[in-house]
Amino acid sequence: MANFVLIELQEGIKSTEFVAKLLITYGIYVRTCDDKIGLRGQFIRLASRSKEENDYVIQSIKACIQMNNVLKMVNETAV
Repeated sequence: MANFVLIELQEGIKSTEFVAKLLITYGIYVRTCDDKIGLRGQFIRLASRSKEENDYVIQSIKACIQMNNVLKMVNETAV
């Protein structure tokens, strides 16, 4: 059995870019929800089966968000 979670991405993070980062960097496959009727914004859906998977997914999501924030700061200072 899997637990599904719907996550809305904030701060201008694009779901397709976020999904690619999670897959390439951490080997985590999540689904974009761009085609879901009624959702406005950037959403992803993920599932995990165990506490260990939950912990790994949470750590990976935090790392991706931190990486995104660092890249935004670098781009802002480069302008």
